[in-house]
Amino acid sequence: MKTLLKNLLSQAWTECNDLMLGIRTGPEGPVISEQEPWRSPASDNARHGDNWRYATIGYQHVRKILQVLSPGPEDVFYDIGCGMGRILCVAAQQPVRKCVGVELQEPLCQIARRNAASLRGRKAPIEIVRGDATTADLSDGTIYFMFNPFGPESLRDTLANIQASLSHNPRDIKVVYYHAKYQSVIDDMEWLVKVDEFEQFGGHPVTIWGNRHYE
Repeated sequence: MKTLLKNLLSQAWTECNDLMLGIRTGPEGPVISEQEPWRSPASDNARHGDNWRYATIGYQHVRKILQVLSPGPEDVFYDIGCGMGRILCVAAQQPVRKCVGVELQEPLCQIARRNAASLRGRKAPIEIVRGDATTADLSDGTIYFMFNPFGPESLRDTLANIQASLSHNPRDIKVVYYHAKYQSVIDDMEWLVKVDEFEQFGGHPVTIWGNRHYE
């Protein structure tokens, strides 16, 4: 009973935040938990086939992470595996240059675009790119947010994609890995250094990384 009440309150909180922002990112029906993959199945279009089903995180945790990051007007915020665009929409209320979502599932891209168009209080433009993060153009990003969107192979290749972009567009970057299930992959990246870590943040470990130039 307590778990059911907690989940109902969580769902109500999500719906209230959606309403205030003028978007729709919550589940269309009852869910077991905020993190349950209730929406899209794993995609067959992934390069490595290791992408996870769609899930998102609570509004309060999104805002806390953004408070830690403190993005500025020169930042370009990427959400890798953006889903319906909840994180992007909250980030776009910050004074950043641009927010970009990369998403493999076209139905989710369509919802994210609708949410971007209807968002209230937007301070930054939002772009939604349908594609695989391992090969997508990530070359203008300065902050990359990932809520455990895929397995170790795609994570490794996505980080390599970001690293390759630094050669022709040198810049300081941050990589936020929320629910850091495959942190060992990033640990092996010599060009990245851990700049912050939260053992439990919204029930999940979070690590924040910067490139060596950033250090």
